[in-house]
Amino acid sequence: MDMQKVEITKEIRDYGIMSVVRADVQTSLNIAEAGLKGGVKLIELSFTVPTAQESIKQVKKNFPEIIIGAGTVLDAVTARIAILSGTDFILSPEFDKDVALICNRYQVPYLPGCNTVTEAVEAMTYGAAFIKVFPGSAIDGPKWINTVKTPIPNMPILASGGGNFDNFNDFLDAGADCVAFGGLLANGSLQQIESNAHKLTEQLEAYRKNKA
Repeated sequence: MDMQKVEITKEIRDYGIMSVVRADVQTSLNIAEAGLKGGVKLIELSFTVPTAQESIKQVKKNFPEIIIGAGTVLDAVTARIAILSGTDFILSPEFDKDVALICNRYQVPYLPGCNTVTEAVEAMTYGAAFIKVFPGSAIDGPKWINTVKTPIPNMPILASGGGNFDNFNDFLDAGADCVAFGGLLANGSLQQIESNAHKLTEQLEAYRKNKA
């Protein structure tokens, strides 16, 4: 049985670490497997790559335990294609009302990129599951998240862009529910990706244990 929006949203928050992949089908499969071996069960497969639709299908088929997000979805047509391909959630670098509505219609979590409070609140009004702080490094993500979470503590946050071992805890301290990593979990050898995934999952576990 397919997970509904509320369940997938909970999985994203519980897992807390997402890989961001822009690659062909086979490379996407390899990276997904390496990340999974290291404990990372969330992956974004970007529609900047023409084979993204097939990548979603193949990762879903080969690794059903992975929660898959379709990335860089800029319009409702692409969102519907991604949903039909089996994606579990939709991500975008910006907020689009039509994408939000189609995601609501099919009960698929929508994670739009926002970098103003006005845009973020509007996205929440349209049912966004998380506000994607993007690019996290360019807008001083931890500081932005902390500033926004002070008056709006219930805003769910995905930090994406510029995440690394050194600032991971900073994003978490600021209030990020999940942090997406491109370089650490998508570049380099498969062995390095698996090792990085292990380190990040251990870092998150230690952080949460310390905060408990």
